[in-house]
Amino acid sequence: MGAVEPKVTTVRAWNGTPETAKEPFAQFSAPLAGFSIIEAESLEGVVEMVAKTPCARAKGAIEVRPIMILNDKEWMNFKK
Repeated sequence: MGAVEPKVTTVRAWNGTPETAKEPFAQFSAPLAGFSIIEAESLEGVVEMVAKTPCARAKGAIEVRPIMILNDKEWMNFKK
């Protein structure tokens, strides 16, 4: 189980250069696709990583939301 912050950074790289927005890509109350957990030192590091993905480059977008709480025992053991 986890919880994410309500603030979002949306990443697009349609022309190969990362562009960010401080708003969701879609105005829905639930995400449209799957989830990934990326461990990075900064938001800029995450933007750099996801800007290279097919979704961000092919007229799509990636919403980045920082994790506030993650209490899954398997994940907590993995982090040790």
